[in-house]
Amino acid sequence: MAPSEPRSGCGRCGCCSPVEAGGKTRTAAESVREWAATPNQQIAVIAKNATLVRDICFLSPKPGLLSVIPPEDILRFNSSLGDTTLWLKNGTMIRGFGAETPDNLRGWAFDKGWCDEFGWSRHTAQEVYDMLWFCLREADSPQVILSTTPKPLPHVKKLVERGTAQEKRHREGGPPPRVLLTRGHMSDNDANLSMAAREELEEEYAGTRLGRQELSGELLEDVEGALWAGWMLEVEGFRLPREHAPHLDRIVIGVDPATKSHEKADLTGFTVAGRGTPYVSAYGDNRPRGYVLHAEEKRLTPTAAMRRAAALHHEHKADCVVIEANNGGEYLPALLEQVDPRVPWRIVHATRGKRARAAPAAQLYEQARVHHVGPPRGFAALEEQMLTFVGLGETEDSPDLLDSAVWALWDLFLDVPGRLNQGDDRRLDGRR
Repeated sequence: MAPSEPRSGCGRCGCCSPVEAGGKTRTAAESVREWAATPNQQIAVIAKNATLVRDICFLSPKPGLLSVIPPEDILRFNSSLGDTTLWLKNGTMIRGFGAETPDNLRGWAFDKGWCDEFGWSRHTAQEVYDMLWFCLREADSPQVILSTTPKPLPHVKKLVERGTAQEKRHREGGPPPRVLLTRGHMSDNDANLSMAAREELEEEYAGTRLGRQELSGELLEDVEGALWAGWMLEVEGFRLPREHAPHLDRIVIGVDPATKSHEKADLTGFTVAGRGTPYVSAYGDNRPRGYVLHAEEKRLTPTAAMRRAAALHHEHKADCVVIEANNGGEYLPALLEQVDPRVPWRIVHATRGKRARAAPAAQLYEQARVHHVGPPRGFAALEEQMLTFVGLGETEDSPDLLDSAVWALWDLFLDVPGRLNQGDDRRLDGRR
């Protein structure tokens, strides 16, 4: 799980661990309890921020330290934000820190450490990890537990690769590994789960890329050559609740239509996306951001597809429906006008290959300028297509949902005539 020199104490810890349903926080807390049984230990507990370290790592009714450490062993507990500390009667001190201020670790000397949900932003996580090990340099038997959903972030992948390589060398007769990995599936913790919640999670996520990460505890490797990398979807603030999105000055419905509607035909992709400026811009970056609000794909007749586009337009109070018109789709705007003449539309034509079109949109994600707004399950299919799309032409399935998202982002950021509501699409004039 975490580097330890020498290997001692709990052998169950690892840097790759199941999701909350798998009990990783409780497992880590139990390990801290075992460490704390040794008198006069100094133990650091670090979570994403000061509130979470207090409310989850210490106070949570089931996995928190106050639940697993016997009350008769506790001398006193201070629950102040920024000063969450548990003292035991044997002289051991367990102190909580928020990862948002790595410098708060400076000057401390610890024997052990626990980092909960280590999938923090990559720069913060690496800085905290490095600082923690500086704090452990005088310990007789330093150990660190990293409990986390195995997100494909550089600092997580680096530790997993180290652990895997060390374990391989150990099997070949080398020294014991210093990084130990423990993995688990949600089903490993069935005895402690709500049956209704488990069935809901399985129904919504089983078979999806997100489900493999969140339910199976898999560290998903990036697809070689894919334009989107996993870390792009895991950066701080990438996922937002709807109420945290700013005012959007333009909203569009991107549509990648299927030209046929039989049972084996391609799906029609719909993506709702908007453009706005965040309320607080990091590092003075005042450039507008993209906010993907909705994504779906369905097998529909052309008329039904235009009805759905019109419904999404009204539901999200959009400015325009952006329709790809390749492969004979020029008639779709006429269908849309028949369905609902109030809906403004814009025709776009693909003049380059899918990979060339998608690359600028992927760069927006790489710059952390696009957010997905709403429950993650709503974007599972879109994100699966993003993370697996390479652009191999006819040998690769057409990513209909990804195409619709690319068209929406082109309209919002990359196509000046579309952004300015100019160009050859005169049907947008006067139809607000």
